[in-house]
Amino acid sequence: MPSSFTPSRRSLFAAAGLGVGAALLAACGSGAGGGGSADGNHLTVVTSAYPLRYLATKVGGEHVEIVDLTTPGADAHGLELSIQQVIQVEKADLVPQIPGFQTALDDAIASHGGDNVLDVSSVIDLIAADAAGTHGEETSEEHAAHADEEGAGEGEDAEGEDAEGGHDGHDHGAFDPHFWHDPVRMADLGDAIAQRLGELSPELADEFTANAEALRTELETLDQDLTDDFGAVDGDRPFITSHAAYVYLAQRYDLHQIGITGVDPETEPSPQRLLALEGIVRDEGVTTVFFETTASPKVAQTLADNLGITAEELDNLETQLSEDADYPQVMRENCTKLVASWA
Repeated sequence: MPSSFTPSRRSLFAAAGLGVGAALLAACGSGAGGGGSADGNHLTVVTSAYPLRYLATKVGGEHVEIVDLTTPGADAHGLELSIQQVIQVEKADLVPQIPGFQTALDDAIASHGGDNVLDVSSVIDLIAADAAGTHGEETSEEHAAHADEEGAGEGEDAEGEDAEGGHDGHDHGAFDPHFWHDPVRMADLGDAIAQRLGELSPELADEFTANAEALRTELETLDQDLTDDFGAVDGDRPFITSHAAYVYLAQRYDLHQIGITGVDPETEPSPQRLLALEGIVRDEGVTTVFFETTASPKVAQTLADNLGITAEELDNLETQLSEDADYPQVMRENCTKLVASWA
């Protein structure tokens, strides 16, 4: 995010760390979405990405009030929080957190201790960010070659990372956050959410567990459908994306993702990287460059135009773009577009 936002954000977190003050808490009120609903009959869950909201809604049902911090169509990586939203995080009954995904949320949680937090990395296996190249933007051999071409020894490697391993844009820490492109990991997190909600409301624990079991059945059906559809295509199944947001999808279904940039959507590709991608497109017979609604399609469109291939949109599911298309539907739509690109 632009540096001009930093001072106000830091001031916000400092204020939150001091508890902001009783008057401000009272002004926001419990009905604003933190600490339960106004009638006290619901558990409040604060979410910061659509897949988390989907899971909490499916598992909690009518017994939860969801406060979603994201804006549809916006880049969830660059989430910024208002003072009221920081208070909602502090007062919520449950806050699922993907550590390293959103600095603003991480800071808000750190400011109050995080006793109401469910750390996603503690209940499901997340892929190490530096291992993304296995099925991600490039192989380790390609990465080393591109780093040599771009003078990585001068402080920056081929992915736009500095010598400390961070990005010029967002620092995602140790893990790739985009786990939701694997339906089985989603089901596992659904089970963990059910357990936490059951601990908060023991009288409803059996209902939350039953909801999670029904959700798992739905997600395992989705997983089998995707396995069948992707498996019907022979070969390496390469696909180029704006940034490497589909590593979990590639790992789960044995696909070959090639990111124009790495995990960070704000990193700009170098001319050498674009040149290398042109070679990959020719060598692997790629017909489509995929871009995302929450990221600018300019680079993907330019690459596609230069090579005379198609530019197509994939939904990264960070936010819900349409109320009429839920998580399973979007996953199937993305699958359909990917399979069509290999026809």
